[in-house]
Amino acid sequence: MHLSHTEGAIYTAFGFYILFSIIISSIAAALTVYVAPGASGSGIPEIMGVLNGVKYPNIFTKRVLIVKIFGVMLAVSGTLCIGKEGPLAHIGAIVAVLCLEAPFGFLAEF
Repeated sequence: MHLSHTEGAIYTAFGFYILFSIIISSIAAALTVYVAPGASGSGIPEIMGVLNGVKYPNIFTKRVLIVKIFGVMLAVSGTLCIGKEGPLAHIGAIVAVLCLEAPFGFLAEF
């Protein structure tokens, strides 16, 4: 069976698309598993737990923020079907916590 030039180009493009998706998704997964496991999941259950008094260790750190941002970007680029609202709520909560921990005098009353 001999493929025409057009069919070969389509299979090559589809193969590149699949390979690119696998590589980008694997990088996102590796970042989450090995660098900051606190960045796994959507983040909304963790935020709700913290607001209800549950103590989660290392859930609002700079490392989790960076991995969460890059992990969401890579996962969406890798064509994974993920919701972006939960991770963005977690990112916003981390930024809020880091702002409260910043050495500004006017934030001390919060």
